[in-house]
Formats: sequence, structure tokens, C-alpha cells
Amino acid sequence: MSHDLIIMIVVGWFCFFLFLGQHVATVLFGTGIVGILLWTGPRVLDGIVGQDVFYTASNYSLSIIPLYLLMAQLLMRGGLVLDLFRVGHRLAGYRRYPLGVATLVIGGLLGAVSGSGAASAASLATLSAPELERVGYSRRFAIGLSAVAGSLSAVIPPSLIVIIYGAITSVPIGQLFIGLIGPGMLCLLVYIGCLAVFEELNPEALKMAEIQAAEPEQLERGALAASLFLIALMLVVFGGIYGGVITVGEAGAIGAFTALVGLMLMRRINLRDLAHALNESVKISAMLMFIVIGAQIFARFLAFSRIPRELLELAEPFVDQPGLLVAILMIVLFLAGMILESAAVILLIVPIILPILEAAQIDLLWFGVLAGFMISLGLLTPPVGLSAYAAAAAQRYPVVEVFRPATKFAFAAAVIVISATIFFPGIVTWLPSHVR
Repeated sequence: MSHDLIIMIVVGWFCFFLFLGQHVATVLFGTGIVGILLWTGPRVLDGIVGQDVFYTASNYSLSIIPLYLLMAQLLMRGGLVLDLFRVGHRLAGYRRYPLGVATLVIGGLLGAVSGSGAASAASLATLSAPELERVGYSRRFAIGLSAVAGSLSAVIPPSLIVIIYGAITSVPIGQLFIGLIGPGMLCLLVYIGCLAVFEELNPEALKMAEIQAAEPEQLERGALAASLFLIALMLVVFGGIYGGVITVGEAGAIGAFTALVGLMLMRRINLRDLAHALNESVKISAMLMFIVIGAQIFARFLAFSRIPRELLELAEPFVDQPGLLVAILMIVLFLAGMILESAAVILLIVPIILPILEAAQIDLLWFGVLAGFMISLGLLTPPVGLSAYAAAAAQRYPVVEVFRPATKFAFAAAVIVISATIFFPGIVTWLPSHVR
């Protein structure tokens, strides 16, 4: 069987089962096995599949993920997210624009807590969307803004996307976390500006908001203390990383342990909540691990097929023009993020383009931060748009309507943040270069 025919069969297999709705991990694993069998025969499976699975599962960089997930699940289970929103709402007052800004800022803080865009968007849609409607925003815009705020999890540390990217490329994850700060803050500022430009108002709700503005909102007992504990925990965990005091893995362990002890002392969680947090952390970690293993087997087939080398030859005219090459790759990542899960995009595309990036002498730290940001925009755009789907599902609202405001925010962020980061690489690289 010719090599060209094998590649056509493998591509057809991948697209067919992906469009049938099979999980990405299963599709990647099955495609890789079929490709290896057709290319080399069954004699290599015993010596490759087992070793690849063991090596991937024992990767130290990936062991960080369960720690941050456990910390996030504990904080979510302890109700600190709700308290944080209530405090932010109180500080913003019963005013429309400050409340919208508070929602975006809280979305960024939730990203630092959960690392999951879908979970953050669903939480914000449940908590903030009704309040945003009460102060005058339309229902569609309120839910869309919740999705936008939730998507910040991909560009606010600890982003699961950059953890996986660091594991693949051997770029220090702590450096990636630090590099995310500049683009993450810039993205947040762009979203705050978009809030004023793209706002959609409901005239009837505006009249009610004027009446309700005089009614002060009462905070539940302990809400302020719980919010301060959450912010202090984030400062300790990420301040330790940025100060070079602890490693990323140690920070995850300290964060999970401190969250457990603190929430127990505040009587926010019990043994049942701890069991639930452990259960959810294991489920999400296992899901990500299956995707990673499937992508590793698929990458092994790509190595046999020499596709990366052929792509490098095709990209040779662009190697001397790194700016144009990066722009093309950003478009590819954005399109892939529209139809695949963010982790799958990193695992599928980065191993293929890594030789091209090295040949063009592109800073892998800088590129990884840009890639994570571009993929995060796929959380807001159709057809997949996991943050938009999660926010819409939480409020039982048509996701097509939510995509309209969310896509406007995503497009503005893509143009401004990516352009600024390409023309001024120091937005990403300056802080990591000045931190131990």
C-alpha cells in the first residue's frame, strides 16, 4: 500500500469518527494505532504503544494538573466563588458598567482558581447573568459577558493549556505562567473596553434598575473573610512561583493543602465535599490524560510518516519571515480551536509544528503564550465554543444568541492582543527574564 494512500485513509478515519461525535482522545488513539499498523505493520506495536503510554503517564509536568484541579474543586465546593462575586458586586455598587467590569475581573480570578473556561463560564452565568440583567443589560449580552469572563481561564495562570504545552516543548511551566501575566492583563483591559463599546441594553430593565439602585445589598456573614482568604491563597501560590521560592508543582501542592485546611477551619466543607472534590479532580485528570496518551500515539504515527519533515520543507520559504509564519500558525490554531478541545489542539498541532518553530528560531516561550491565548478565543466562537455553550446551558438560553456578543469580544481581543504581542514581544518575555 502506498504511503499517500495510507495518509488518506488515516485522515479519513480521523475526520469520520470526529464528526460522528467520538471523544477526541478515542479518535486520536484509534487513528494513531491504525496509522502505525498500516505504515509499519503489527511488529512495532508491542515495543511502542506500551512505552509511549508509560512515558506519557509518568511525565512530571503533567502531574501538576491534578494538584491545581483539586485546589479548584475545593474552593468551588466551599462556596468561595459565590462569596467572591457577592463582594465584587457590593464593591461595584448597583451600577451597570462597574458591575460588568467586576464580572470580568472575577472571571479572571476564577481562571486563577479553576483553570477551566467552561466551569468558570457556567458559574458566572448562574451567579452574575441575572444581576447583569437587573442593572439593564439584555439577557443575551449578560450571558455572553459571562462566557467571555469565563474564557479568561485560558490566559490566566494556572492555564491547563500552557501546562500541556510546557510538557510537550520542555519550556519551564513557571516561566510560561509568568509570561501569561502581560497578555492576560492586556486581554482583560480589551474586554473592559469592549464592554463599553458593544453593550446591549434592555430599556425595561433600566427602569427597574433605577428603582433598585437605592436598595443596598447585604453580604452574608463570612463572605468578605472568605474572599480575602481566596485572594491571599492566590497571592501565596503564584507569588511563590514568581518569586522563585517554590516550583510550580510545589505551589499546586501547597495551594491544595492550604485550601483544604482553610476551608475546614472555616467550616465551609465536610468529608462529603472533600470526597466530591477528589472525585471530580480524578475524572478531569483522567480525561486529560487519555487525550495526552492518544495524542502521543498519534504523534508516533506522524513521526513514522515523516509528515513533520515534509511540512518543514513546505514551510522553508517562511522560515526567513518569522512574523508571517507566526501569523499563519495563529490562524491555524484559531481555526482548530473552533472545532476541537483546547488540550487536543495543543497536543495535535504543536508536535507537528515544533520543528518549524525551531528552524525559524522562534522563542518557544513567547509562542506558547500566544498559542494559549489564540486557542482561548476558540472557547467563545462557533461551532464548539465550550465557554459559550456552558454559559448558555446554565441559563437554558440558545447558544446561537450567546455567540453573537461573545464573538465580537473574541475578534477585538484577537486583533489587539495578538498584534501588540507580535510587535512588542516584551509583553510576554520581559517579566520572565527579570524573575528568578
